[in-house]
Amino acid sequence: MKNEWESRRTKRKIFKKPGEKFEFTFEEFIPGILHNFASPLNGILGRSELLENRARNNLELVKNNTNKIDDKILEGCKKISDDAGLIAKEADRFFVLFNDVAGKFQRLCDTDLQKINLSELIEAEIAFFQFYPDFKHNIKKSLVLDRAIPEVSGRKADYSVSLSAIIRHSLSSMKDSEVKELVISTDHDDSYVCIKIEDTGAPIVGRKERLENLNSTAHFLYDPDGEKGLFYALSLLENNGAFFQIAHESGLNIISIRIPFIRPSS
Repeated sequence: MKNEWESRRTKRKIFKKPGEKFEFTFEEFIPGILHNFASPLNGILGRSELLENRARNNLELVKNNTNKIDDKILEGCKKISDDAGLIAKEADRFFVLFNDVAGKFQRLCDTDLQKINLSELIEAEIAFFQFYPDFKHNIKKSLVLDRAIPEVSGRKADYSVSLSAIIRHSLSSMKDSEVKELVISTDHDDSYVCIKIEDTGAPIVGRKERLENLNSTAHFLYDPDGEKGLFYALSLLENNGAFFQIAHESGLNIISIRIPFIRPSS
């Protein structure tokens, strides 16, 4: 099967010098950006940790000094130590956020056929969605993930795009809901890895037959958060061997996806 991403690779033309152009692809451009951010970030992390340790050690020296130390000086040293600790803590938090963004871009660029743990991938996608204010602050989220599920075969780019589109549809469908709740669970049986995505949004109008009209990425690009984007995402998963069902029960949209897993060699 032709790699779906070959038709979606986006090229940009920029001017190298007057009268001359060259092209770069998304896959070529992003790694350089991430590397240029990562280098100074590693320096900040290292220096902040060093600063915290030095401030703490100097504070202990001042406290243990047998000579009388002015209370204001001691209090000032304590504040410096506390500030250094906060800087180190925020640097660590920034590093985690940077990794969430970098991981998303890396997945979007990763079109190699490989083994994938879908529970780990879903967890990474949800971490990236924390950058959406509505998702972070207004949605009650529950993840029930089996991290020991068997691996499936596929491309991380395909799964990242598809799962993101399904989650974005859930967010869009809950826009006017009084209760906004998203539950994502993973499990497996004897042959399939199972993903269930439930939300309290408006019922999904379309059903599987709508896939017959989804033959291009235009449907996704023009309606990434709506039902066209949802059904394009499901069709992309279907191209990777997935089966799915859509239901609306007890006020919940339920999308169940079953994907054959890789059986270990005997």
